[in-house]
Amino acid sequence: MKKGAYLMEKTNVLEECMNAYKYAVEVVQKNSPLSRDLTQSCAEVCRSCANECLKLGESRSGRTYKMCLDYAELCEEIEQDIQEDPGRLRKLV
Repeated sequence: MKKGAYLMEKTNVLEECMNAYKYAVEVVQKNSPLSRDLTQSCAEVCRSCANECLKLGESRSGRTYKMCLDYAELCEEIEQDIQEDPGRLRKLV
């Protein structure tokens, strides 16, 4: 794969993580009853993106791979906060 195409693929993967996280935050801000499910889905999307980075040839120490995992952890943190205190949803974001 050419360097430019490789960089674009990594950019697209990272953008997918960012969009999933952004959407999860928006849903939580609106106190949607689907918040918990969507934060779980966000984490799954981001972990899938991290795996896609590996398929593109990035190592587990690669920045894009780690950033995808960071987004997954952010989604999981929101989900954990929802479980602990559903009334705090608006304060989280």
